[in-house]
Amino acid sequence: MKLVIVETPAQAKRLSETLGEGWRVEPCSGMVRDLPADQLGIDLEADFRPHFTVVPGKGNLVRRLMKALRECEAVYAATPPTREGEAQAWQVLALSPDVKDKLVYRVMLTALTPDAIRAAFAAPRPLDIKLIEAYAAERILARLVGWSINAAARPALGFKTALTVDGMVALRLLSERDAQTAAFTPETRWRASVSFVANGIPFTANVLNAKGTALAIRTAEQAGQLETLLKGGQFWVDKTGQTLKTHPTPPPLTLRSLIEIAARDLALIPEHTLALIGTLYDAGWITFPDAAVLPALHEAAQAYIRREYGTEYLAAETRPSIGIAPADVNRTPEALPGDGAAVYALVWKHFIAAHMPPAQDKLMGARILVGATKDKPYPLELRATAALLYFDGWQRVLPSDRPDAVLPILPEGSALQPTSITVEAVTTEPPTPFSEGELIGTLVGCGVSISAAVAALAGLRGAGYVDGEGSLSLTETGRTVTAYLAEHFGELTAPAFAREWAADVQRIASGERQRADVLRAFWQRFGGTLLPAPAVRAAAEHKPIVLRPAEEV
Repeated sequence: MKLVIVETPAQAKRLSETLGEGWRVEPCSGMVRDLPADQLGIDLEADFRPHFTVVPGKGNLVRRLMKALRECEAVYAATPPTREGEAQAWQVLALSPDVKDKLVYRVMLTALTPDAIRAAFAAPRPLDIKLIEAYAAERILARLVGWSINAAARPALGFKTALTVDGMVALRLLSERDAQTAAFTPETRWRASVSFVANGIPFTANVLNAKGTALAIRTAEQAGQLETLLKGGQFWVDKTGQTLKTHPTPPPLTLRSLIEIAARDLALIPEHTLALIGTLYDAGWITFPDAAVLPALHEAAQAYIRREYGTEYLAAETRPSIGIAPADVNRTPEALPGDGAAVYALVWKHFIAAHMPPAQDKLMGARILVGATKDKPYPLELRATAALLYFDGWQRVLPSDRPDAVLPILPEGSALQPTSITVEAVTTEPPTPFSEGELIGTLVGCGVSISAAVAALAGLRGAGYVDGEGSLSLTETGRTVTAYLAEHFGELTAPAFAREWAADVQRIASGERQRADVLRAFWQRFGGTLLPAPAVRAAAEHKPIVLRPAEEV
């Protein structure tokens, strides 16, 4: 019997149906081991060795997995195709004394369709110890920073809810946005436009300087003078023209962009969107988020477009991409019932659009001059533009909400009579507060995973540090906590350090650096800030994480 380890019961059911007899599929339900909740769990004197223990409440699950491992002839780790998925499998295998005598394979399931499952099992690979080392480094640093800062902050601030490192970075981002808003000084500028009607078609032209750039009008007096000039002037067409503007084809959605669009267009909170994405993947409707899209899916999208829209709607070339794709492009959004239909529609439409040619608008423009007479033009010009869809391309499946507009035929040199002249003040706006999707996207840009960013935001809400629906703001308690973090642990909780650390973890994952070396450098830099720094044993030889059952690593 061959054992397959997956993450969820739904995945286990789908794989069992596809693999058939001779296979046993068991879910691990995430990490079965983690650092202990009641102690640091890291040996600072032994190159920061972590001491992982079974997660509370997973004892029965672990016993079931250990029995399956004893009885199998080979193990296939089909946990998520991510660094965390690699670690999930290792955490199970590291508990079993029987693994040393088994063949262990890693299977990367980018989709849960029968064809994708069979293809993945036909091309397994070994577990990647570099990815497991990177996961361990990430977890160790999160514990060192989080444990120490929370221990210091509890008595100082009197709060009971522990902060994650990702939550600390989120608080700092929100605080920085608040500071930008507080420091913002509004400025008032004036802009002018003139409306006309020609051949029964109304249009509006913006007033610019003689170089065709924005006017620098900073006072009400200057605005009044401009309005007087325009009202007493004559207007005539100087030049007209047309050109095509290309709108490049967008790529498939990533998990980050999907969460942001779902929040904006569907009013879905990130936690709900993430849950729906997990359900859609487990059900075999979409590929695993942000994995490489299989060539067969690109070919299927091209065939669908050729059949449904014609060859003129087929992109000249399709490049390999990373993102989220429908597992079967022939399953259109209308075929999916339930809450996930709208999210699936976003995935399907963006993936199909990514295989279509650019959209094009026909831009029509007119340059209009004004002056006391045609012989005495003012040092001004007016620009009127309009855009008309010329070829919809990818917008066939992702229509633009911009209405079409046209300019009337305007013979060069012809006179125009204004129907209205508008000179209005415009005050610059301060930076807008973070939306949920924007904050999560910014955290991802700092190296935080999507799931960790969503969990961090949920934790901040639950602790009462952040509130707001459409836009986020710090509560009074949140501002107090953030001020403490900035004063006492400013560099450690700053977004810049989060990005720096994420880059180091990636170097471990690629094999460019060793986990112990990175952690030693971190401790040398910050150990005195976090805990009384022990003497780091410079001569100690770092032993990489291995699949050992008895000794905690």
